[in-house]
Amino acid sequence: MQKFYFFRVYPSLFAYSIFWILFFLIFNTSFNIMGVDVGDYLKQFASAYFGIALFAFFKVFSTFLVFNLVFGSLFYDSLKSIQSTLSHRKVLFLTLVFLLSTQLLAMMHSFIQFPQLYGEFFFYRYQAFAPVLYFLTDFLNPSLFQFLLFAIYISLIGTIYFQALWLKKTKFRLLLFGWILAFLIHAEGSVLFLFFLTVVFPFLLNEENFKNGLSSRWEKGAWASLTIVAVLLNSNFFLSILPSQNPNTNVLILSTDSLRYDKLGFISGNKEITPHLDEFARSSLVFHDHHTTVPRTFPSWADLMTGKFSMSHKVRDMFPSPEEKANIGSERFPTIPQKLSNQGFTTAVIGSFAGDIFPRANFGFQETIAPNFNAKVMTIQRTVESQLLLLPILTGSYLYGGNYIEEVLGLSTWGDGARLVRSLKNAIGGLFGSKFFLTYFSSVVHFPYTPSYPYYKKFTNPEYYGKYKYLKYVDPTNSEKPTQEEVKQIRGLFDSSVFAFDAEFGEIIEFLKAQGLYDNTLIIVTSDHGEALYEDIHGQGHGEHLRGEAVTKIPLLVKFPKELPPHITANLQRTGDIHSITSSIDLFPTLMEFFNIDFRVEDYPGVSLLEIVKNPNLYKDRMVYTETGIWFSDRGDQFFQNQRIPYPNILELHNVIPEEDYQIMITDPVFQETISFAKHRAILNKNYKLIYIPTREGVKWELYDRNADSFNTQNLYPKVGVSEKMKENLYSLVRKWERSNVVGEYLLPPNSSDF
Repeated sequence: MQKFYFFRVYPSLFAYSIFWILFFLIFNTSFNIMGVDVGDYLKQFASAYFGIALFAFFKVFSTFLVFNLVFGSLFYDSLKSIQSTLSHRKVLFLTLVFLLSTQLLAMMHSFIQFPQLYGEFFFYRYQAFAPVLYFLTDFLNPSLFQFLLFAIYISLIGTIYFQALWLKKTKFRLLLFGWILAFLIHAEGSVLFLFFLTVVFPFLLNEENFKNGLSSRWEKGAWASLTIVAVLLNSNFFLSILPSQNPNTNVLILSTDSLRYDKLGFISGNKEITPHLDEFARSSLVFHDHHTTVPRTFPSWADLMTGKFSMSHKVRDMFPSPEEKANIGSERFPTIPQKLSNQGFTTAVIGSFAGDIFPRANFGFQETIAPNFNAKVMTIQRTVESQLLLLPILTGSYLYGGNYIEEVLGLSTWGDGARLVRSLKNAIGGLFGSKFFLTYFSSVVHFPYTPSYPYYKKFTNPEYYGKYKYLKYVDPTNSEKPTQEEVKQIRGLFDSSVFAFDAEFGEIIEFLKAQGLYDNTLIIVTSDHGEALYEDIHGQGHGEHLRGEAVTKIPLLVKFPKELPPHITANLQRTGDIHSITSSIDLFPTLMEFFNIDFRVEDYPGVSLLEIVKNPNLYKDRMVYTETGIWFSDRGDQFFQNQRIPYPNILELHNVIPEEDYQIMITDPVFQETISFAKHRAILNKNYKLIYIPTREGVKWELYDRNADSFNTQNLYPKVGVSEKMKENLYSLVRKWERSNVVGEYLLPPNSSDF
């Protein structure tokens, strides 16, 4: 009877799988990523690393195949058992119809829940189909398709349950067991366990077993095994729903990429955008003039976690070399997680697609729950993105399962905050009362601004029907400003993303309170950088320039635990507004002081926020530093492109390093030095911002009044007294922490080999 499956059922399911995989691979693959042609690069990569491309296809196909084999087999046996008079061909045909119908329902759900996932399909490949997406998202609720999907399964399994238990037909018990086991494995997203079922199903679900029924001993063993599998697959979930008695002082950093300070509701006056953050702010210290050191994710987090400038540890862009990234977590650049681990803390980081920086360097977390980023991952992602039937299965639209292909978690178009929050809850549930330091890093606010349903509707124009209806990528080669209507839509997408993060934040806070963890947890809310949204000539995005408050000014809210450590002053101000200027590098010395951990203060450029809170006047004349990231493109007519020192675009700069798990890196020392030399740098105090801009014609300086001119449109340089003092401070700071030389007015970074 086992042969019946292998030779009459599985071949049809295999043909079904290969047909749809190849169909979408042929008709839904492009060398354009959101309109940007990367064909030459992909062809070169494919020829050099053909094995990776082949592996990507095999992984995607095998996942789709295994899923279809398991659920197709269950469909077949269920239909055959209920209607035993039907011929094999009719049952097989109905099986394929059921399988395709359920996958199409999941696809409709996914279109509405995550329309950004299909942005390339509808707006860059087959624009004629865009009205279909408009209709679905405008008039239908994704729950409708989820309901229909559940209805199919409930009807089918309900019939089996009725015959197995109510009519005492024991031959259906094994089938019921198979369905439950399949759903448990699907919920967890284990391809290995699912593949195991494809091997055992031909033995378990055969007519001999149906005829003979189940012995009571076998049946008890089967249900006991089912219980064990359920507990093993969902152990952290079960623990997360139980109250946690944790008397320790914990630390939780809650962050989202690109969150601007001025988007917080209690700052902007928009009461609808961040209601949960606004409520949290009332019980926190709010730092109103907080800035990032680099408006790019990798170097920004490296600076925050080490308390050192990127010009010191050398992770200055998104693609550091092996030697550069090895500095993070080294003896010279220890990280906050390492320091707290030595104090008995359990440390972990949970992140979505922009959190792919954490697996790429030794940040010191004991557990990293975040997607990776390398050439292999990108290849698998591009293969998955073409598969319209498979994507809904991987992203939870097919009965809330998924996670079969971990690389999907790194898709920038998948802004599913609910899944990230579940990961945090499960992580806390698995700590068993240990004191913890957790970092939660959401990417929903990062471009292309992809909040899921219904969040993407919150602040966008329902009457807008253009390519920015659901998402907006940054095209670094395009210097044209969108129309006023398009700019309004893009800003609406950004605001909707902020609203979505606020919902994540609110759910996390409620969870902490329910677990009894809120009162004894030091909670820090911040971001890695801000975002330009077409103010003046600033364009959209981050890292290219330093004009405008929105690029570097980010939130910082700190809620202290109810019980302070003995060495902390009991009357420490716990709530209120702090207007002293602060920097992201201040968090390292703050946590060291809070937990009384020894460190050499003189080795760190930041200051403890506790000292600022105690005596803000002591730092009233303080200046903070920031610098640009890497320019991804060497084309465009933006003001920063016209000013900059030229170097090639990222496709020419980078290398794929097989020895480093195929990471994308910039390893040429000449390019590394050029990128460092070309950076725009700025020094800020309470009133002014001075920007250093090296160009081919010499160094240009820009001075802006931060209070009267927040968009930095009126260059005041040279303003007597102010400019020279700030310039002297900038040169002094860079000499100290980068060991640069000043030649004329240029800052020349030391040779990387000297480091």
